[in-house]
Amino acid sequence: MQQLTSTEMRKESDEFLLRRVAQRDTAAYELFYDRHAQAVYNLLVRILFDKSVAEELMQDVFWQVWQKAGQFEGTGAPAAWLLRMARNRAIDQIRRQRARPVTAYADFDSFEQSAEFVVHDVEHRVEQSWQRQQIQQVLAGIPDEQRLCLELAYFEGMSQREISDKTSTPLGTIKTRMNMGMQKLERMLRAIGYP
Repeated sequence: MQQLTSTEMRKESDEFLLRRVAQRDTAAYELFYDRHAQAVYNLLVRILFDKSVAEELMQDVFWQVWQKAGQFEGTGAPAAWLLRMARNRAIDQIRRQRARPVTAYADFDSFEQSAEFVVHDVEHRVEQSWQRQQIQQVLAGIPDEQRLCLELAYFEGMSQREISDKTSTPLGTIKTRMNMGMQKLERMLRAIGYP
């Protein structure tokens, strides 16, 4: 396993870090922990309403990451995988508390549905953020003229005519750049796993 400096490691993706964790790289594990511990803790507190239990479960979740990093399949964002593990640990904790009548939640089913909603919302935001990052990385690999046309069209809602006027470029050139840019974007996105 190639040794990386901490600066080099910080630039790496979560997927890379999980591969390294699966190989028992403690530096990669610590960096993954630093990146995601606060989000895991916040989710656990939102589900459990108990900071001390959330802290304890957070440590369990990250121990599970250490043990199961090799099981991450690479579909979706690693952060979403991590948050699903956290949610599952929280639900297990609630079920254990339910088994003890003194500390059971009065309405476990509605509480569980509420927890599912919170987790789904967080997972959805994490997945959107991950997809945005992936698309931005892909866009960075498209030639500047083509990328500019795509960004003006899709992020600023400009028509091809408006792009032509704004950039003082013939309309036919704009159409060609957009067509070529879309083809490159599609190929690059397929290459990283988008359908």
